[in-house]
Amino acid sequence: MGMSKEAVDNGTVGLGLGHVQSLVDKLSLTERKQLSIYLQQHLTKDIISLLPIPLASHLLELLDAETLCRIRQVSKTWKDRATDNALWKRQCILAGFPITLISKSFNYNNNAEDYFFQLYKHHVTVQKNWDKQNFSQHLIRAHSEGITCIAGSEHGDIIYTGSFDKTVKIWDLFNQSCRKSLKDHSEGVQCLVLGESIFASGSWDKSIIVYDITNDHSIKHRLNGHLAGIISLTMDSNESTLFSGSVDKTIRIWNIHTGDCLKRLYGHDGTVGTLMLIPRVSTMTINQDQEEQYWLISGSNDNTILIWDLNPSEEQLSNYQSLSSPSSIKPQIFQRLEGHTRAVTCLAWYKDIVRQLENIDQDRLHDSVHIDTLGFLASRSSSPCTNIIQEVELMDLDDSDSLIQPTNVNNESIQHNRQRNHHNRLNNSQIPSSPSNTVTPPPSPPEGHSMHTRNDYSNNMEFSDSNAFHRSIFIFSASADSTIRMWDLTTGQLLHSTKEHTDIVWDLQCNESRLASVSSDGCIKYYQLNDTRPLGVPRTRSSFNIPFPAVTLAHIDSGVTCLKMTREWLVCGTEDGVLIALEFFIRD
Repeated sequence: MGMSKEAVDNGTVGLGLGHVQSLVDKLSLTERKQLSIYLQQHLTKDIISLLPIPLASHLLELLDAETLCRIRQVSKTWKDRATDNALWKRQCILAGFPITLISKSFNYNNNAEDYFFQLYKHHVTVQKNWDKQNFSQHLIRAHSEGITCIAGSEHGDIIYTGSFDKTVKIWDLFNQSCRKSLKDHSEGVQCLVLGESIFASGSWDKSIIVYDITNDHSIKHRLNGHLAGIISLTMDSNESTLFSGSVDKTIRIWNIHTGDCLKRLYGHDGTVGTLMLIPRVSTMTINQDQEEQYWLISGSNDNTILIWDLNPSEEQLSNYQSLSSPSSIKPQIFQRLEGHTRAVTCLAWYKDIVRQLENIDQDRLHDSVHIDTLGFLASRSSSPCTNIIQEVELMDLDDSDSLIQPTNVNNESIQHNRQRNHHNRLNNSQIPSSPSNTVTPPPSPPEGHSMHTRNDYSNNMEFSDSNAFHRSIFIFSASADSTIRMWDLTTGQLLHSTKEHTDIVWDLQCNESRLASVSSDGCIKYYQLNDTRPLGVPRTRSSFNIPFPAVTLAHIDSGVTCLKMTREWLVCGTEDGVLIALEFFIRD
């Protein structure tokens, strides 16, 4: 093949696209094919294939999940590079997906070269089913009397249930089978708290039993001291300190290792029906090298919510009382939230998704061009991918709408044999006043520590006051007044109140993308949590919203008293002792 001598002599080569096109027009078909091969060899560079594998992997690490899926479709070499396990393990972590303690529904060889890519696909499928309310439903006759509480990990298939029948049972949800039944209480079990190595149960027999999970659930301690039934429990992440709330109106703090009662807190005028621990704002930073400190949140039949500072500084305590010695430092009431008109039954915390990135090298994260993926995480969609349908198609997942649709529980399968009533936890027993030899109640906060009471807002949880940037922690509370309320814990301000249920709201569960609630009205409801704030940017109230009305996932003719929400399950207990398990991974 050669260029026209006339064209070269006239200097037309390189003078413009028009001249080149005129020259190409004069070439024969064979010459044009040769020209095409020549240009392809000199103008295209397969960077991914030419670069050393470690360097190519580093470049791919900077891309978002959707782009990686597109790259996998280019060629076999690109597919191999873009399916690297380390690459997709990072994607799972960025998306907040668990990489250990996976449900049995993900049955894949963990030594496979595409294990984490398949795991990411699995989580996206589950996420999509949540978004579309596609689930299969299982009914389990679990207890002979009403189920009062459910505990379990956010991952996996194992849950614990407590009941008025005085037992705690351990269930394998995937196989819908009971692994173990514990019969160590003499009265009904009202509350449970679960850690990695221990769990504890609180009962109407006034005792708390701490079990050792690692030793076949043997009894580690039996804690006595409360003057009435135990209604609520919570535990720190180190599994060293246990908090209990009781009908005797007190909160007790226990050393789990020794079984000793460390402190008694007085502040409520009614049953302490719900407890929750959350990190203090000052400790909610990534990779901060200091011991985590907590606020204790308590809700009561006196209609109030108290926020206790478990680690008050001497300066803070000087506002309350003079210190006789540093050892006399005790938790103090930081805020009092008022607004509910009946007993506060449960609390939930909206966890900041930034916390999930603790194990990622922050310098590499901030220096990378992972903008699209970060946008997915903080988008209005609950999925870690904004264009979830497009993402799923790229992964060759089934995107049909033929999956199982929500259905009502078969009411005939539930026996209405209510031997005990869950409502008795709302009844205030006659408990004697605090004995003279115990710690006196902490004083009310001084002036300047305002007690916030707000009127109900409309059903539009989008906030316009975006001028004040601050690190906000949102908590939810529910009540016997049938309302769910949302609070900004750092300011004590009531942000929103909604009445989605028609009866007592018994339980709330919240994670990074959704909120669920159950009630005596028989409804299991679901709320999508939307956060438009870019990841790493301080949260403002205008960046957060919850669409209402809620989606009703199921409605039965029995009161629903408790729930546990995991990645793949929403499990609810009823007054009739039946477990309703909604599974969001549809099995073949």
